[in-house]
Amino acid sequence: MSEVIRKSIDILNKIKPSEEKVEWSVTEISRELNIPIQTVHRILSCLSEYGFVYRDNKNKRYKLGLSLMELGLSIRDNLSVRNTALPIMEQLSSDTKESVYLTVQEGSDGIFIDCIDSPHLLKIVEPIGMRRPLCVAASKKVILAFLKPVSRSLIIDELITKGYVTNEQELREQIRIIKEQGFAISYGETTEGTVSIAAPIFSWEDDVIGSISVAGPEGRFVGTRLNEIIKLTTKSACEISEELGWFARV
Repeated sequence: MSEVIRKSIDILNKIKPSEEKVEWSVTEISRELNIPIQTVHRILSCLSEYGFVYRDNKNKRYKLGLSLMELGLSIRDNLSVRNTALPIMEQLSSDTKESVYLTVQEGSDGIFIDCIDSPHLLKIVEPIGMRRPLCVAASKKVILAFLKPVSRSLIIDELITKGYVTNEQELREQIRIIKEQGFAISYGETTEGTVSIAAPIFSWEDDVIGSISVAGPEGRFVGTRLNEIIKLTTKSACEISEELGWFARV
């Protein structure tokens, strides 16, 4: 299997568009890479099925497919949101004196991709790269809530199938409330005795692409301070979104 993967990567690299050449025939790829024609044809057929290469039915030649562009754009978006969010996260942590997290979606999960730690000795420390289902904790639920309806329903179905959701009606009611108020708040869903407040981050296309959240011990998230943290978190999420080209739809 590793040999097939290696040859597939070699083929994808070979047919990258250049000024001299955009499309390749099976024979040309076979000759350039010294791979049997039958093997090249089989690999290209598989890559074509998943959109990684495109076959022109008129001239029978191949070029890179749009699926690779979509993958590249998703990586670019994650890097873009991280670079944009970092100074705003630092300011939010300075203002709240709590840990601030940046979360992005991957399938039916949310993943922490960056964090600014609280200066307090007693603080929340969750590892970058930690993955949790989108139905668990504020930073993930707020992403789920603001997904487009079709995407959200598909993900909820997947979470139910995986056994992460046992009460669909309760989850949908939580989503309704989150959308209505514009932020999510959770108590002890990842770590006991903690609170997390999260707000959605949007792309210029008005798609939710992540969330920013503030987390800390429950005792520090009460009364007027809780309200102030909510206000600062939602303001920070708007600032990041606007930096990415988003503007609020009427």
